[in-house]
Amino acid sequence: MALNKPMGESPEEPSYVKEMLLSPTNINLSLGAAVLGGLVSFPLGLAGAIVVGIAYIAGEAIAAMYIPSSSVFRASVDKRRRDERRKEVVVDLTGEIRRRGRDGDRNWSVLDHMRERIAFLREIAKNRDIPLTEADIDRLEDSCVDYLGLWLSQLSMIEREAAADDVSVDRRLKDIEDRLAKQPERAERASLEKARADLQEMLRRHQRLGTRRAAVEAALMSIPDAVEEIYHMVISAPTSGAQADRLQDAINRLHLEETLEVTVNDELGDALPRPALRSVAQAQ
Repeated sequence: MALNKPMGESPEEPSYVKEMLLSPTNINLSLGAAVLGGLVSFPLGLAGAIVVGIAYIAGEAIAAMYIPSSSVFRASVDKRRRDERRKEVVVDLTGEIRRRGRDGDRNWSVLDHMRERIAFLREIAKNRDIPLTEADIDRLEDSCVDYLGLWLSQLSMIEREAAADDVSVDRRLKDIEDRLAKQPERAERASLEKARADLQEMLRRHQRLGTRRAAVEAALMSIPDAVEEIYHMVISAPTSGAQADRLQDAINRLHLEETLEVTVNDELGDALPRPALRSVAQAQ
C-alpha cells in the first residue's frame, strides 16, 4: 500500500449517476413519490398516479443531467468513499496486529491519542478560521493508517529476525564451498552455485533487515510527533499567517519517503492475508 498517498485515489472511477440514484435523499424522494401517487390515485384513479409517475421520472432525468456533474456532489461522494476505504483498511490492519497478540501494546494508546488530536482539529476547522484545509485533515486521518501499517511492518520484521538462523546458513555455505572445491561434475556444480547464490542473498537480506527496521521505527515515532506539533501550532496561533509555513512543513512530515514506502509495502505483502492485502491495495 502506498501509505503516503491520499486514500481517495480509488482504482475505479465511481458512477456518480448511480451514487445519485442510490443516495438517501433520492431514495426518500422515490418513496415520497410512490406514496403521493397512491394518495392521488384514490380521487383521480390510475391517471393521477401516472401523472405523478411521469413528473417523478422527468425530475429524475433533469437531476441526472446536472447533479452527477456537480463538483460539490462529486466531492461529497469521493469523501464518503475515501472514508469507507480508510475504515476497511484500519479494520484489516488492526485485526492482523491483534492476531499477533498486541492488545496491551503502548502503541494503542499512542494511536488513540493521535485520533483524539485529529478529531479536535477536524471539529475546530468547522467553526474557526485555521490554516488547515480539508485535504490537510484527510492527510491527518491517513496518518493513523500509516501508523498501523508501519507498526505491522515492524512486527513482521521482528518475527523475521527471530526466525533468521544465520549460523545455520553460514554452515551450509561452508559445506557448499567445500563441495565446490572438489570440482564436481558440471550439472552438480551448477546446482551448488545456485544454492550458494541463494544463501548469500538470504544473508544479505538479513543484514539489510536491521537497517530497514530502524527506518520503520523512526517513522513510527515521527508520525505521532508531527500530529502533536500540528495540534499545538493550531491551538496556540490558529489564525497566524506566520505559522502557515511551519504548519505545512509538519504536515509534509506525515508523508513517508519512497524508499520507506517500498519497505512497508513489502512487509505488508508478507504479513497480511490475501483478502486483507487486496483491500489495502485498493485504498492506494
